[in-house]
Formats: sequence, structure tokens, C-alpha cells
Amino acid sequence: MRIKLLTISLFCCSLVAYGQKQILKVTLEEIIPYDTLKCSAVFEYFDKINYLGECQNGTNSWLFHIPDSILEKSKYIQFFANRENTPEIKYIHPSFRIITEKDTTLFHSALSFLEKVDTLSLYAKFVSQDTVRNSTYYGTYGTDKIVITPKFDLISPSPELQRGIVNTNELYVKYRNVPSGQFYNIFNHMISQAPNSHSNILLLYGKRNWFSLEQLLLLRNLFAEEQKESYYGRKLGEYIKILTDKFPDIQLTNCLTKQKEMIVVNENKYTLLVFSASWCAPCHKLIPLLKELYEKKKEVMDIVYVTLDEPNRLSEWNQLMEKQVIPWRSLTVDGKINEIRDKYKVFSIPYSYLIYPQKKKADKVDIREAEDKLKMENLELVE
Repeated sequence: MRIKLLTISLFCCSLVAYGQKQILKVTLEEIIPYDTLKCSAVFEYFDKINYLGECQNGTNSWLFHIPDSILEKSKYIQFFANRENTPEIKYIHPSFRIITEKDTTLFHSALSFLEKVDTLSLYAKFVSQDTVRNSTYYGTYGTDKIVITPKFDLISPSPELQRGIVNTNELYVKYRNVPSGQFYNIFNHMISQAPNSHSNILLLYGKRNWFSLEQLLLLRNLFAEEQKESYYGRKLGEYIKILTDKFPDIQLTNCLTKQKEMIVVNENKYTLLVFSASWCAPCHKLIPLLKELYEKKKEVMDIVYVTLDEPNRLSEWNQLMEKQVIPWRSLTVDGKINEIRDKYKVFSIPYSYLIYPQKKKADKVDIREAEDKLKMENLELVE
């Protein structure tokens, strides 16, 4: 039986006001048809919203109706498929690549293609597929379940989709050994070529820690106003505001006393705010460095932990603090993990801010970086 040529067509209506839903049409050919296909929109902190497509008889097509607010807030969209009467398959996870003139991209399962156009068409040709067994990443380790990963070449992708895939691929492959100081020029060129690109503003927001405040301001100013006012454009502005305005202090709960406290308790000193968690191995490796810094600079700088542990794991955090004989305070977010992460733009942990006296401003710092470590060791209070 001749296997049909697999083509995927996605049509995305332009974003309009009043919360109109967007239509994604997925058409599959040249492969045994899937019984179900889910579209998963993934947000900044990896919250997923799955959409089960409505199958159209005789067309091997699925329609997804997704609110424009979901598409605007999503970092990327990916697909999961399944077939009936195949209990050994956990799911089918398609991935895509682009054949470029210079370098062929890697296969990506995540697609960032949001753009304000009337119709977005995407075609993909089946290349091969892998069978993944005993995977911790896919949750099949120690089971009989498998994950199928079909691979497709994208044919004539939209400019926005091509930028999203090619730029991401180049950052992780082509430029992975480039000195950090050269990334400003790379992003400057990339944004200047497409100042109204959704994928470019999303990529800059995701890599915001690569740049100094001055560089970040210059890069943000390269964007068209529409992108500056987009969802991730506004989030980038909020991050810049943390670094330039008075630090937005709040009350959190002390892990030991259960009393509410401000993050900064002594405004006459510097405060090193460190986001951490009991389950975070890289965070644990910071403890000797933090202790060393604390002993050197405790007269001019306080240290405070904010743990992102869920409430049911707070006892594990307190045990860690006791075992490590931590001399500084630790605060809990009382389960409001994503709310606090969003407020302070904490993408991953460990994550630290150096808050200046009187909470005048804050610097993003990393004690593992020699330059930042030296900067904190040289802090002195100004009379």
C-alpha cells in the first residue's frame, strides 16, 4: 500500500482584538493517519495547554481553535499524536527542520511561528523516524512504552517560522563557542534584519541574562513599537525596570519563624537575593561560595534565600538549611511559585540579584562568574 506523502498545513489567522480565536489547520499525508493529534502551547514556565484537534472526515486534517491570548503568551507550540490499538506507544512526537542554503538546521519539536498575517501555511515532508525507549525525558524509563519521533523537512516555511528555527539553531550550534562578548553583534544584526519579529523578541527575552543593561536597552530599542508592546516585549521591559528602578520589594514568609518579612530588612546595606530550592543540585554547589562571600562581606551585605519549593517540600528545604548551617535568612513563596518567578523574571535557578542600599536598584549577578564574584567582594558602603 502506497504511503501517502506527508504534508502539514497550518493556517493561523491574524491576531485581532476582542479575544478572537486563532485557527490552526493541520493536514497529514504520506504517513499512516493519526487517530488523535494534540497541539500543546507551552508558556514561559513550561505550563502546557493541550488542544485536541477536531478531525475532518476524509481529509486527514485537524482544526485547532486557540485563543489569540494563548498564542501570544506561548513560548512555542508542539504536537503530540497517537494511534488506536497501539498500547506500546506512549505518544508520537513530530520534529521539524529547515534545509537552508548554508547549514541545515537540527530537528526541532518546538515551533515558534506567531505573526500577524492573514494566513500562515506550513508544509513538511516526512524524512525518517526514531523509536525512543527507556527515556527519563519522555517518562518511559523502566516501562515497556515507546515514543515515536517522526522527522520532517519543512518546505517553504513562513519568514517568521524560518527565523524562529534558524536563529535558535545557530545560537545553539553555529555560535555555541563564540565568546559571550560577541553575542551583542549577533543579536544586533538579527533584530535589525527583522525589527517586527515575534520570534526575535521572544529569543532576546529568553537570553536577556547574556547582556549588560546598556546592551539590553540598545537591543530593545531596535524593535518596532508593535513588538515592544507585545506580551514578551512588555516582559522584557519589566525585567529592565527591575534593573533600573527602585527594587520592587515584597513580604514573604520566613521559613523558620513563619512570620511575614520584607526581602530587604536593612536598607542601609546591600542585599544579595538568591532564588533556590531543595531539589536544585546546582544551587547546592553555590553554598560554599556564598558562605565565603558572607564571611567576607557580612558587614556591608546581607544574603537572603527565597526558596521555590512547594509547601509540601518546605521541610526538606529547612533540613538542608540546618545541615549546611546556613547563617542567613530564608523565605518561602507559600506556593506562589510562578507568580514570584514572573515578578522577578526568574527563568531558572540558582538566580540572584544584588540589591543596592535604599533599594535604589538591582543588578543581575551570578557568584559563579569571576567578574560578578569580584564585584561583590569589593563592595563598600558609602557614608
